[in-house]
Amino acid sequence: MRLKILVMVATLILATTTATAAAKVQPKTVYDSIRQGETDWFYQYISSSSFNVYLIWNNPSNSLTLTIYSPNGEHQTFWDSSDGKVDGKIILTIKNAEQDIWYFRVYGEKVTGVQYYSFTVI
Repeated sequence: MRLKILVMVATLILATTTATAAAKVQPKTVYDSIRQGETDWFYQYISSSSFNVYLIWNNPSNSLTLTIYSPNGEHQTFWDSSDGKVDGKIILTIKNAEQDIWYFRVYGEKVTGVQYYSFTVI
């Protein structure tokens, strides 16, 4: 419950200061790296009723997770194997999306060394 409240407060703060700027960067691709136990956060203003999310890395033996937080605080975590394949990709289509700021958490669940990845929301 506390996490849901914190996400909602963060949403309100960011919405008042960055919603206009965030809308201008769609589509957005970020190239980053992560180590085991690290977390990277991203956000994107979503103005349509559906959008696609791509988290791609080149070493499927490393395990990354992606947690998506909707504007109302609901969230769901996805793994590489969520689509039935372990291939270094988490590719999703979100339908019936609320139009507002969404948050995305990339977590290095099991990573040897450094894992480079790309993250796209379109």
